[in-house]
Amino acid sequence: MSGAVRTPLNSPFAPGSDHVPEVWAGRQPELADFETVAAARRLAGVYERGRAVLGEPGIGKSVLVNRIARMAETDGHWVTPPVRLARGENCLARLAEALRDLTSAQSLDAAVGRAVKGLLGRIEEITLPVLGGGVKLRGSSAAANPHRDVFRLLVELCRLAHARHRLVLVRIDEVQHLHGDQLSQVLTVLGDALNEEVEERDAAGILRSRKLPLVVYLSGLPEFMLRANAARTTFSRRFKPIDLEPLEEADLREALAPFTGAGWPVLTDEGPARVHFSPEAVDLTVERCLGSPYLFQLVGDAAWNAGSGAVVSAEDVQRGYLSARREIRAYMELRLADLTEKQLAYLRAAASLPAGQRTAGRVAAQLGTTSEAVGYTAQALDERHRVIRRVAGKVVFRSAALEALLCGDLP
Repeated sequence: MSGAVRTPLNSPFAPGSDHVPEVWAGRQPELADFETVAAARRLAGVYERGRAVLGEPGIGKSVLVNRIARMAETDGHWVTPPVRLARGENCLARLAEALRDLTSAQSLDAAVGRAVKGLLGRIEEITLPVLGGGVKLRGSSAAANPHRDVFRLLVELCRLAHARHRLVLVRIDEVQHLHGDQLSQVLTVLGDALNEEVEERDAAGILRSRKLPLVVYLSGLPEFMLRANAARTTFSRRFKPIDLEPLEEADLREALAPFTGAGWPVLTDEGPARVHFSPEAVDLTVERCLGSPYLFQLVGDAAWNAGSGAVVSAEDVQRGYLSARREIRAYMELRLADLTEKQLAYLRAAASLPAGQRTAGRVAAQLGTTSEAVGYTAQALDERHRVIRRVAGKVVFRSAALEALLCGDLP
């Protein structure tokens, strides 16, 4: 389209799972935690726990971990391919495959083979994971204890990374699908590797023990925390939970700041150009996405595609929002799909009250019962599903978008 500045091809917004968008909003404390704490301490040989990034669907868990992985790769560190688990999938096999791929990518096959005789020979790729095979571990020892071979491969990779002053970053997504023995084995492998040490002499010739340069990121739904702690794998001592919350208004405005300053650079058929958001368009975008990272990308992309000029107007945002409204509503309703009727009734009762009057007692009264009788329901909505937060006897919705849907106020 001649003269078009904005097209779907140059939109910097990217609604969808896992993909790291060009327009990044918030999560600065979590990014800084990786750079200045997790990575820095592990590279220095100091013990630091892994990270478990948890939160509701669409809150940006996978995107955050992928952004961290990109930062690590940019700095020259060794990052495994993402291990994204499907329900019932063999996590040990997927982890072994990811470690094997990293070994090949860094051309370390021979070095690993020399250090641990026959280890790589017991890890064989036989089919694509989507066909149900992935990696199988063979041999008598592998058949008995496959997790020990995965552990040894991970440790050996970290030793080689240490010799090259590199970090190894392992990432496993959708960890809520881990159950039973597999959950225990995977957490044991990762936890033991985080605690493994290498000995070396310092400048004074003193032999010192150092932790291996390993950082592990797990990500998934909040229910994983309860299951992991119940598995008795010392999970809480080996992994620091990062509970992602909706974005603040300041985060969203900061992400849109380039559009109100020099403008966002794009390449058109007629050469370089810059796209701006009007102040009213910024206000309406922030208002419409209700703190949701996914809705921020979805509304931003829809507004971008609602016109073709160099300025995104408030009218563009409104037209884009209306075009995406059905998808927005479906996304929010999906958030409620796994809740029981009793839990849904509790949420509707809370939403029927003014925000300042949502005490546990008043919500129970709306249901014709007592707060003690629905205490377990409220606890599950808070601790397992992370839909509400109970603060000083009051019920607070964690997501403004979900609250708007339940209150009938979704724009």
